[in-house]
Amino acid sequence: MSMKKYEEWNANHKHDNPPREKIVKLGRKITDVAGHIFGGVKVEDPEYWGLAEIVSDEMADIALAMKKRTPYTFKEMCDLCKVSKDQEEHFQKTLDEMSYLGLLEYDYGYHYDHHGRTAPQSERRYILPMFVPGSAELFNMEELPDRSNPRLEDHPDVAAFFERMTYIPLAGITQMVPPGGAGVGMHVIPVEKAISMKNEAIDIEKLSYWLEKYEGKIGVGRCSCRASRKAIDDGCADDDFGWCIGVGDFADYCRETGKGHDITKEEALAILKRAEDNGFVHQITNIDGENKIFGICNCNVEICNALRTSQLFNTPNMSRSAYVAHVEKDKCVACGRCVEYCPAGAVRLGQKLCKKDVQKYNIQNKNYLMLLNGDQKNTILTIVIIIELIPMKQELLLVKVLVLHTLLFKDILKWPLKEDTKMLWL
Repeated sequence: MSMKKYEEWNANHKHDNPPREKIVKLGRKITDVAGHIFGGVKVEDPEYWGLAEIVSDEMADIALAMKKRTPYTFKEMCDLCKVSKDQEEHFQKTLDEMSYLGLLEYDYGYHYDHHGRTAPQSERRYILPMFVPGSAELFNMEELPDRSNPRLEDHPDVAAFFERMTYIPLAGITQMVPPGGAGVGMHVIPVEKAISMKNEAIDIEKLSYWLEKYEGKIGVGRCSCRASRKAIDDGCADDDFGWCIGVGDFADYCRETGKGHDITKEEALAILKRAEDNGFVHQITNIDGENKIFGICNCNVEICNALRTSQLFNTPNMSRSAYVAHVEKDKCVACGRCVEYCPAGAVRLGQKLCKKDVQKYNIQNKNYLMLLNGDQKNTILTIVIIIELIPMKQELLLVKVLVLHTLLFKDILKWPLKEDTKMLWL
């Protein structure tokens, strides 16, 4: 599906007149879109029509009373919403329904440190999450015994809602995100066997560390990205069932709200191995600091909304691992195999090629850089066109470039490098 189709998605509640005011307020409360925080949410915005599809006004009232990402016990929720003793049973059922949908998450006190659990679970605490990671994707996760996902089948608008809330909040700001994501979105974890033992990974960069830390509290559920994209005919051939691993209290939450089921550490390792065999990318949640996660995703770069965002905005820092591949300059022959094998699509021919010589030409008033590597008769060569130099503040220049083509130098030797040449515009 093209980006235009997402932008023009004809949601059921996109033309509500009048709009449901409580849903408008709730969308504004949860959203990370700066323009909607300050300017308000309208019916045509996904924050409105995504919530309006499955959230009742009673649920909205409860969520509006809460602070975002702040835990509340049941008693604290009753006090917050002024619930009387005779209303508690109905109130509990409503909280359960909100949790089943994914509008609310909950934990049991989160009693873990660097080495694992420090105390038994305590009282359940309800949390109003952000949209992503959070309710926008949880809306897409339902797991019945027959592996069906009826909520998504009945409400495909929540699939488009999830996609929109991974894209719109980040448009225009992703280039400012530092390496590792800085608490935004997801964080790539490398395959442990691919890391040289001479540069030992710190614990939090190892999947084995997280599985050992949360052992006994590990579950798996369907992949919200694969499921949602498939529901709106924008998917792939991957089975959406059984890829996303939940850990700690989140594993309990998923099992208790019909979003997943428990697995052993050995079963989790088997999922990770199967993901690696398929060339998928491991990612962990990245919003709770360095010593806490709630999920391990095994992502297909063609489908994952987090990795897709990095590619759409050309901002690899959004999901960057602490480990980055480097070219061994004395061995590189620019064969392109790294481009073929990189599961994140992070490498391109002509991108940071090893170079021994640089030649400059001026053709049709454009600046061309020919990056040469090795023998000029047979080496691969890339032409980089500097399209425009734009003056910026503080005496900076913004350089727009275009990688035109990558060819063998022996073929380019035949081109007439003159100002009137037309062959460079193929």
